[in-house]
Amino acid sequence: MNNYKKLTPLTVRIVLYALAMLSVALIIKQDFANGQVLEEEMIEIFQEVFLILAVIFSLIATRFQKFKIFNYAMAGMLMVHFIREFDFWLNYNLFDYAWQILALVVFIPTVYLIISKRKAFIKDVLSLSKSYGFGIFIIGFLTLHVFSRLFGSKKIWNWLMEPIYMKSVAEANGEKIISLEDFVYPLKTGAQEGIELFAYLLILIGVIEMFISKNNAHKKLK
Repeated sequence: MNNYKKLTPLTVRIVLYALAMLSVALIIKQDFANGQVLEEEMIEIFQEVFLILAVIFSLIATRFQKFKIFNYAMAGMLMVHFIREFDFWLNYNLFDYAWQILALVVFIPTVYLIISKRKAFIKDVLSLSKSYGFGIFIIGFLTLHVFSRLFGSKKIWNWLMEPIYMKSVAEANGEKIISLEDFVYPLKTGAQEGIELFAYLLILIGVIEMFISKNNAHKKLK
């Protein structure tokens, strides 16, 4: 019976994560129904929500002395991603290259911390790499920076959509009324942004699971 009770927190988290994934699917469906993914659409908003939550959990976790360097480094890197999500707004409302400058303000100290405390950072990584939360975080990070970029390749989407484009787009004076690139762009962008949203959710889940692992390790040290 005790084992069943111990499984309860894990079961609750699995259900919550499943509901979060369902929410992601519904958000993507809603934005696709609108025809185009814009800066103010739900996909973009929830990307920012997932990111800032991951940053907050990382900063809270800095109270654990054992993983302090890793937590600060992770918070810094995630904050750079958060700033990047506001690139258009910052450049439009402040000045050109505003987001790059703000990102560098966070990125440079983070890299300096990793290099100057590299032994502690490597030790933290090696310790956390044994947790499945770290694995989820890495999968999310690779989905964001590798898979979404490959999946969102213009060449792939042009090749996929060209037959539909040729059949469905009308002509005027012997030419298509819109170019293949303009026809493909909303779908390509929406699909890529949807994958990025899912990647940010995986990153957040990974951060939460690492936080739980760190908290359990901290309790054992007491």
